[in-house]
Amino acid sequence: MQYIFMIALALHVMSGVFWAGSTFVLARMGDGRLAATLFAPQMGAATMAVLSGAVLWYLFHGGYFGTQEQVLAVGATAALVAAGVQGVLVGQARRIGASGSAANTLAQAVRGERLAAALLAITVITMAIARVM
Repeated sequence: MQYIFMIALALHVMSGVFWAGSTFVLARMGDGRLAATLFAPQMGAATMAVLSGAVLWYLFHGGYFGTQEQVLAVGATAALVAAGVQGVLVGQARRIGASGSAANTLAQAVRGERLAAALLAITVITMAIARVM
């Protein structure tokens, strides 16, 4: 059990840091081309963060839904919505940009990164709050 915990925690932290960090940078830079380029690695990191987070939830919060779990659930929901926003807006902009360059697609990718950044900020904040509860 201890090895599973260590592996899940390491994967959760590393993938979450890459996903949130790259999202924050892309949202600040406003570079739609770079957002489209990093789409696949970001979605891979998002998938890994969600799956490893589910393992951690099962190991430590599975049978109880107290205040700490409620705060973490808000963060987990925000992370899932952020992944969906990135998947739809940035993914769609990437597909449109590959088939033909439309002027709106890069702005759409930046909008997706900015919305996802706000949601991931909520996720990070709730994770920090849950640790002190």
